[in-house]
Amino acid sequence: MLPDHLFSPLDLDAALERAYDRGEERAAWELLADALMDPRARGDRRIPAYVVELIDDYTVDGWEQDTLDLLHDLIGVEPALSGPLRAPMAELHGQLGDSATALRLLRTRRTELGRLPDEERDEEFYPAAAMIAGPFDSAFAADLLDEALRLALNLGRPPATLRYLDLLRRRFGGPGPLSDQVEALAATEPKAPKTTQPVIEKKPTVRLPYVPGDDLQALEARFKKADLETRVAVVHLGDDAPASEEERLELVAATDPDDDIAWPPGRNDSCWCGSDRKYKKCCGSPV
Repeated sequence: MLPDHLFSPLDLDAALERAYDRGEERAAWELLADALMDPRARGDRRIPAYVVELIDDYTVDGWEQDTLDLLHDLIGVEPALSGPLRAPMAELHGQLGDSATALRLLRTRRTELGRLPDEERDEEFYPAAAMIAGPFDSAFAADLLDEALRLALNLGRPPATLRYLDLLRRRFGGPGPLSDQVEALAATEPKAPKTTQPVIEKKPTVRLPYVPGDDLQALEARFKKADLETRVAVVHLGDDAPASEEERLELVAATDPDDDIAWPPGRNDSCWCGSDRKYKKCCGSPV
């Protein structure tokens, strides 16, 4: 059992941050897993949100099956979660390369929601499911977004929401059957008054080399320092790059800038070092 201070009110976020800040990724995963399975958490409406956090922030490469097993156990003790957890489970199956199961779970959840009145449906499911399904079945992803747009129109959602959904829809096969209606509504939206934006001088870009085997912590510190006055672009050089800084910079100058990597990447983007891990879990980790 977890200590009482993690519940009523649940102070799980602070505990997770402490574990993550110490670089204890598995400890953070296990802490959240224990909290989700704790009997005192039964019926807590925040469980689906914590499941998403478990997948997005604490399930690193190789732990997908562990998280799937946990979600099956969670549904076993709280069957009402079987519907809301279908999309997160589909995401994990997709990451494991099991597209058939991922699509089956998404179609099942779509059918479940289709039985509900519009105002009771989970509107966030449709765009999230489309992004999961897209790499495997673009036509199904387009259908999900058409349904999201129809739902948003029926519920009177603001034009910004409609434009966002329509933009996603166009990624999967171009304009949909409701795109013209969205454009017509956008055309009637009052135009925001033009404001004069201050002219902000862009920082120059400095291209800095990275050679496999370099001290990653030292490079990250160097990039942070350079970023105060310039924009940083990381240039990957081969293992046979010269050792001297001067020669490396000469080699950087002769390298095609189209292959440069902008620093810093987004927290959930691949790390600049080429490890294939998320930046926040690699060189961007506070530890």
